[in-house]
Amino acid sequence: MTDLNRWFFGIDAGGTQTRLYAQSKEKKTSFRLFGGPANVFRDGKKHAAMIVSRLINEGYGKIPSGTLCGIHAGIAGVGSVNGLRGFEEQINRLTDAGNICKISVSNDGLIALHGALSGGRGLVFIAGTGSGVLARTGPSLSDMVHVGGWGYSIGDEGSGYSIGQRGMAAIAHQIDGGPYTRLGEIAEKQIGITDRHSLLSKISQPDWRYQDFVVHVLNAAVQGDAIATSIVEQETKMLANQLTWILKKHPDLNPVFTVIGGLSNNEYYLNHLCDAVTHIWTEASYTDPHYTPAEGAAQIALNRFSNSDGFE
Repeated sequence: MTDLNRWFFGIDAGGTQTRLYAQSKEKKTSFRLFGGPANVFRDGKKHAAMIVSRLINEGYGKIPSGTLCGIHAGIAGVGSVNGLRGFEEQINRLTDAGNICKISVSNDGLIALHGALSGGRGLVFIAGTGSGVLARTGPSLSDMVHVGGWGYSIGDEGSGYSIGQRGMAAIAHQIDGGPYTRLGEIAEKQIGITDRHSLLSKISQPDWRYQDFVVHVLNAAVQGDAIATSIVEQETKMLANQLTWILKKHPDLNPVFTVIGGLSNNEYYLNHLCDAVTHIWTEASYTDPHYTPAEGAAQIALNRFSNSDGFE
């Protein structure tokens, strides 16, 4: 007798954490697993493939009953067709599931877009450690446009890294005799920064992360600090402005947008970004994201299995 409990894995492999979402099509059950970071640019293909394959093997061993029928992984730092195929081959060699079901790979933006809009058309702002703007312009998964997301060294406007870095710069300016900001008091209380030496020592530490300071910038802005407020307003406007580059090529884009990433959970930030977006795109309306990127990846795996999307 055939076991009709068919399982599909969706994987979101990012620079902070790798997430696996397992979905049973017939029994409507699911589970989640978590692994280490897997960014191809930063960590290399071999390391990223190892992290992803370990999580797949762990998930495969946890399926209570039924058959694993499809896996789709969205990988940070994978972009070219050759890169995607090479990564698929590495994962297939390293997993127990490689000879059992189809394993497909895309960049992580594709699964974020598919999950947030549940496969529909519209626009997604990514606002986390990094940032970017994605649009689904047509019925196929390949109808995707991506702007921004160039990384912290030359871009990522409106991101946690950028806002946190500008907050620390404001403290440095105050130490030099520049404008007052509550961020100086916050930094002294929270992380022990009192002068030039302590600031330079802190940001030179191997484990220092500017994105961890973004919460303090947002809190200061909520409390009315002029410098922090200006930083948030400017950063969200710069991120929102990237949608104009998409609208130039796709003026008939479905006027629906959402925001994903850690900063989307901050009401103050979200309100400022939405205000900046609707000021530019007056007919647009905000919707909460429908699914997580890992859930979007599982949907892609299921669609590929049933051949309902046609994405190759």
